[in-house]
Amino acid sequence: MRERWCRPALPVAAALLCLTAAPAAAQNVGESHGGAVADASTAVGMLRLLPGSVPGSSVLPALAAEVGEASAFEAGYGISSAQIDTHSPLAYERVIAQATPYGTAQSTSAPAAPDALVQTAVPDNPKASTEALRWPPSATDALVSAGPLTGKVHARWGDDTGPCVGVVSDARTDTEDFTMGNAVPTVPDLDFGDLALPGKASPPSWFRPGGGLGTLGGLLSTAEADDGRSLVRVPGGISTESKVELVDLPRSERKAVRSTSTARAKTITLFPGSALAMTATLTRRPALTVTATGSEASKVDHTTPEITVKRSGKTLFKLSARKPNQDIPIGIPQAGLRERAGKAKLAPLPIIGGAAETTTGRVVRLGEKSRREVTDLFILRVGVGGLNTTSDETNTPFAGTRLGASARLLDVQLLPTEALAKALAGHREEASRYEVPSTLLQFSIGEQVAHALVPEGGARCGSAAGSSAPSAGTPASMNAGSSAATIGVPMLWIGAVALLAGVVLLVVVPRRGKAARPSPRPRE
Repeated sequence: MRERWCRPALPVAAALLCLTAAPAAAQNVGESHGGAVADASTAVGMLRLLPGSVPGSSVLPALAAEVGEASAFEAGYGISSAQIDTHSPLAYERVIAQATPYGTAQSTSAPAAPDALVQTAVPDNPKASTEALRWPPSATDALVSAGPLTGKVHARWGDDTGPCVGVVSDARTDTEDFTMGNAVPTVPDLDFGDLALPGKASPPSWFRPGGGLGTLGGLLSTAEADDGRSLVRVPGGISTESKVELVDLPRSERKAVRSTSTARAKTITLFPGSALAMTATLTRRPALTVTATGSEASKVDHTTPEITVKRSGKTLFKLSARKPNQDIPIGIPQAGLRERAGKAKLAPLPIIGGAAETTTGRVVRLGEKSRREVTDLFILRVGVGGLNTTSDETNTPFAGTRLGASARLLDVQLLPTEALAKALAGHREEASRYEVPSTLLQFSIGEQVAHALVPEGGARCGSAAGSSAPSAGTPASMNAGSSAATIGVPMLWIGAVALLAGVVLLVVVPRRGKAARPSPRPRE
């Protein structure tokens, strides 16, 4: 199913781009031609935490210092970013292609990310640059891990045609392995037996898992264990591509500008390392394209991914445009469950989606009556697509309608149930200093963002930048695909990370005052 929308762009990301251009205004290099402003950005993964959501008794207490009380925390991994702004006052910022291993959108004044690969134009770059990128140390290392990462970037500009060179900016990232959710830092790391659950809902004496709430009772790895247990893993790796190109308009000498974001993966594993693991196979790849024509023909094209989720070869559910979301309950046994399970001796591990692991490593599917002997504490919500489109009428840098959209290959949220919220509220030590956030964790695999803007009638070809040599003030290393760590231009970092901020802020806008009700409710 192909979806077409005709709404225009994310104002938050657009505003951030305007902010980043401001310091360069003093180095104006003359009038620019073309009339095209566009960007595309794709992340291998995104992590989001609500403000003030990491308690001091977390399994990862050091992360509390990174997650402020007033603003959300969001971080991107393996980001490819392509941009064009023919009206940029700096010639070498007309076109930017960048591959960034890691960055956060916490601050617009943050330094350039280490080992980011960048190409810029003007002047033109005849060849693309490819490099192995280094994952820098970060506060989220205990939550996210990844294999080797490669970046490829190419920024183009024609001496005579200006931006009309086909694909003007192209950036890619490829990682061999990617894992998210090695722990849950947003709950106190209490033993399950210490939860203030009502008598019937309390776990039996035999249920003593090898971890607390922070590792979902041993379903996840601790930072020290590193035994491959997590919420999500992309074992075969994931690749991203972001590109901007100028394309022909029917019966016109002018051009449309098109931004495209794609993410590719073959399989995604939920709860890897566990007998209860589920394998999600991608049967239809996602694609997000925004095309600005300078007329009502401007549009967003989105292909919603299709995913089939199986365990031990048996299909559990499918995700598509028709059914984009699925809730998977995670619970603990009540006293009567072992008797109902019959001869199978259950292992002291949480129960996922009505399936339990035995002490011999087999998987037992619980019947309807047995499921009533389970107290659900968490919900793992997985979803595809999540297309969002917005529009912005603007006069900067020229009059037009900025078209934009965002989507995801796979969105994974860990949510608390009311049973968990009440149990923590009843815990004497935690009740006075901790409030359960409405979303404990949110991960996105293959985050996609794109925007496009041209004046009425379309973009013009031709170049007023004019020179094949760098203009005054251009860093000497700019046109060699250099590391952004050596480039003192804030926009180059912001371009790769803050383009995703429009999506970030739409999803986890800080909410203060009235407390959010834990969601969803537990199964009855």
